Amino acid sequence: MIEHKNLNNNQILELLNSESNDDKLEVLDYLLTQDNVDEYVQQICNLVTNPDKGIRNAASLIIVNHRPEKAAQYLVQLVSSKDISLRNLAGELLIKIGPKAINALIDFNCEKNSDDQKFVIDVLGLIGSAKAADHIIGIMGSTEDDNVILACIEALGNIRHQESLDILQLLYERNELYKPFIVEAIGKIGSPKGCSFLLEKFQKEDEITKYSILESLGFVGDVDTFYFLLEQVPNIHGPLVWPLITSLFILKEKYNLDIPFDDKMKNLLMYTLQEGTPEHKKTALSLINVFNDKDILVESLKFLGDDDELDEIIRSKIYKNPEYLFEEFQRIISNSNDKLRQILNLYYSILSYLTYEGGKLDLSLIQKRNIIYAMSELLNHYDEEIRRSSMEIIFLLDSEAALLFVDSMLKDENMWNRLRLVELLEPINNNISKDALLKMTNDSEDMIRERVQELINNLNINEIHPNLR
Repeated sequence: MIEHKNLNNNQILELLNSESNDDKLEVLDYLLTQDNVDEYVQQICNLVTNPDKGIRNAASLIIVNHRPEKAAQYLVQLVSSKDISLRNLAGELLIKIGPKAINALIDFNCEKNSDDQKFVIDVLGLIGSAKAADHIIGIMGSTEDDNVILACIEALGNIRHQESLDILQLLYERNELYKPFIVEAIGKIGSPKGCSFLLEKFQKEDEITKYSILESLGFVGDVDTFYFLLEQVPNIHGPLVWPLITSLFILKEKYNLDIPFDDKMKNLLMYTLQEGTPEHKKTALSLINVFNDKDILVESLKFLGDDDELDEIIRSKIYKNPEYLFEEFQRIISNSNDKLRQILNLYYSILSYLTYEGGKLDLSLIQKRNIIYAMSELLNHYDEEIRRSSMEIIFLLDSEAALLFVDSMLKDENMWNRLRLVELLEPINNNISKDALLKMTNDSEDMIRERVQELINNLNINEIHPNLR
């Protein structure tokens, strides 16, 4: 064990250069606790390339925690590494060092290598300091490499450099390839001037650029932009629907505006739920909190279990409108397929809430019968959790009706399901329930037999079965 507290600077340097990985790790752990590591920066940066993962991680952690400015001049040399993972690690560390790394990145000579130049520009953009803007604009004006130009456009957007708007607008017509990137950058920069430019270009552009414009208008737009987007609702189709919905939602939240809900808007939301990307679906589902529509809510059930945030949105709305769930029960169950388990869990939690926590359960007799019948069909389902949920729902809706299916429940192959059945039968005081419990005294599992016997000892079953003993 090395006593680090007694080490001088030369000894620490020797350990950092040691051939022993254990010595390196120990001294790196020690340096992690020190206020100043400037004297060892070069050696620490050298260890970022060490083949031992533990040493690499420890050296990287010191750089992240201390952010020494001198580290940038060593790390930037790794930009030219043929090891992509090492190059990316250097990029991440330079971003963590932040604005203090900008000078080293600007001074790094990569003019002859467009790939390295693009990488440096990307890192400068992600650092997000306007200090790098003039350098980026200079590169954009001098290079003929489209990939480097695109990196410069993106970086100026990430920096949110207002002064580059005029340059970006001049560059807009130079190449069709640049347009979506310029639109995104203008959206990030976010100024009324940029918004006006995007609105002016919208009707003239192809679908790809329109998509980018619609996406950016949510960030750069104002109240007038919100109403412009509403005017587009009747004319927007296909994937363009997704950024339209997203930008409307962003502006609605930003300016506390109301989105009118009609058949056209409903169709856009339904299309987004059915065909959109996960993020666009999340936005559409967020609008469930605005619109009370049964079809949209039922459609949203297909996404239960995909995302915790979506689940919370869906559950919150269902709890406020449980009648939707029960009115469409059979249609929902028949169309659930791989989401059946999640939907049954939701049904059970809502039924429990309405039954035990003061809610109002208002089911017609035919609705109740339909639900019980649909659940009884699932008592032989291959998924044990679905069988258990079905059993619980039937007992919760009508314990007397549940006893009609008790023979199927007794045959459940899953021990925990049969144990749950014991719990469900316990509070029911009639012959059928007690007959079922008596049958379970012969269960193949000791745990179930013991639990049933315990119940029998506490119940006056002999009043019903005097010849039991």
